[in-house]
Amino acid sequence: MQKWNTLCKDVLEKKTKEAGEQEYQELIYNHFRLLLGWHCERVEKQYKLRVGSSINYVYPDIVFFNKETPAFVIEMKKPNHLQNRDEVVQLHSYMKLLPVQFGLYIGEHIELYYYEFGKEPISVFQINFTIDSPKGKTFVDLFNQENFSIMELASFCKAQIEKLEQEKEIKRYINDFVTENGKETLSNLLELHLLSEGYSENNAKRIISELEINVGLKHKHQAISTEEHTSYKTRKTEKRSKKDYTHYTLNGRGHYGKGRLALAIVKLFVENNPHLTFSEIHKQIPLDTMSYSAIQSWKESTNDMKKDNRWFESQEDLMKSSDGILFAFTREIGKSNINKIIDFGRKQGYKIEPVLTTQQVL
Repeated sequence: MQKWNTLCKDVLEKKTKEAGEQEYQELIYNHFRLLLGWHCERVEKQYKLRVGSSINYVYPDIVFFNKETPAFVIEMKKPNHLQNRDEVVQLHSYMKLLPVQFGLYIGEHIELYYYEFGKEPISVFQINFTIDSPKGKTFVDLFNQENFSIMELASFCKAQIEKLEQEKEIKRYINDFVTENGKETLSNLLELHLLSEGYSENNAKRIISELEINVGLKHKHQAISTEEHTSYKTRKTEKRSKKDYTHYTLNGRGHYGKGRLALAIVKLFVENNPHLTFSEIHKQIPLDTMSYSAIQSWKESTNDMKKDNRWFESQEDLMKSSDGILFAFTREIGKSNINKIIDFGRKQGYKIEPVLTTQQVL
């Protein structure tokens, strides 16, 4: 932290004195060489860099070499400067021409840019000149010549990009959640919860219809751009469109989701075959069944957080075999295994037809 505080105090002094760009550049140049140990490596100010095959040249403010290979470049501005887009574009062009993976903008703050070859450079880390700043210490650790590593710095940048993407995704999700889409999402989640608790689909919809669902922000969050939000909504819609919301009728009746359809098929099979023992039923049903007593014993010994939602256990959903065993059918039904139970039902002669849902229409 001492090295960062030394750098920080000197920069703040230059800022107070409204130092010019040349004076500020000299300070940063000397601190990198002496404070951060780059005196033993090649460091060039106003490095002459040819542009393509032409006779034109550009002159990056400071270029640092690691074993005679360009490692990173600095674009310098005054400590009282306010960064603009042209300066960022200029730094990006230096990174591409050298080429180097890392670029530093140093002016009113320090900003680290990462260039993954084949893509556009991206800002991954910004540090204000604040005494005892944890970010400042991270900066010193990364750029101290004694510990400097291209691979470690690249890994740091990639981790920062991942964090930034996660933050953007969270903000996009929050923006989307306070709209009508959020209300719809909560309604769908509540319906799924009610169905898992054993309510029929009609009763679940009736409960939801009696509720007013609103979503608001607990704290103010920085709004994302319209373009970002539109992009997020498009991806979310595409993702939602891939989900299978198909409902079904059984022998021309009902409006079943996957779980309830599977249960209805099994209950109808048991009803139509009252002579079958539990062992015979268990062998014929293509998905899991388990005796009620075995389920209770399992629940007492397991740490499964969803143990109460693994089986259809309500009184109206339990079934009994010819040998008097009370048993339950699994709730673990989805698009990956629903066809097994549908095929089983159709082999019994049951008519099972898909029906269009509201989500599919939308």
